[in-house]
Amino acid sequence: MPFDATTHVDAIRVGTSPAAALPVIPCIDATSGTVLLFVAGRQELHRCAEPLLLTRALSRAVRPALWLPAERKLLLAVAARGYRAGKELSFILE
Repeated sequence: MPFDATTHVDAIRVGTSPAAALPVIPCIDATSGTVLLFVAGRQELHRCAEPLLLTRALSRAVRPALWLPAERKLLLAVAARGYRAGKELSFILE
């Protein structure tokens, strides 16, 4: 499964410190599935199993994306009915 619906708060509770989450700007190549992240002034290249799903989620994002490097997890908050601050989605990148 390309994403799980854990919230950012739940991800922090299971051992990830808030300081470990870095704001990123992801660039996605939908044909090859590669994701380029701009993290703290440097570039990191990763792979996503479902690039089109990630692209759709990014188009509905209501906050900047967060990268958890230790877990290789990209956290997005997307617009959703019933979630005032947005529903949190996480994508595992290879």
